[in-house]
Amino acid sequence: MSRLVRLPLVLGCLVFLVGCVTLVAPYDDKFDQMATDMQRMVSAHVEALDGAGMPDCLYANHKDFYDAARVDASALAVRAASHDLNSETVAQVDALTDSINTFEQLHVLASNAPTPRCLSARELSPIRRGFDQTLGAIIKLEVAKKRGK
Repeated sequence: MSRLVRLPLVLGCLVFLVGCVTLVAPYDDKFDQMATDMQRMVSAHVEALDGAGMPDCLYANHKDFYDAARVDASALAVRAASHDLNSETVAQVDALTDSINTFEQLHVLASNAPTPRCLSARELSPIRRGFDQTLGAIIKLEVAKKRGK
């Protein structure tokens, strides 16, 4: 075969093989559902805190939420890490875990202040936005995997 005939054949094979390369992990329906459930749980918790008065708003009454949120984030982390080519999702879940820990620390500080107090609406608003953005980004990336983008 002459070089002129082989070149288009080789280029055609390369184009075909490039289309078969996957650069991100596949869509994970279970992960998507877990992240959506977590977003709902966190949102409901922030709303409950926003409407709670003393002493219901104090950390001791909400410790179970933080424990459950860490367990759910850990399950998300394990599931995300189980897929190859999923480092972006793993990093997002790590950021989510950090946010949960920071939220808990803020709640503890308010509750253990010399004069214990509830977290204010002004404090809860950026927390709500932060979790919505973080969990929204996690869900958005997973949905993009489903569409193949």
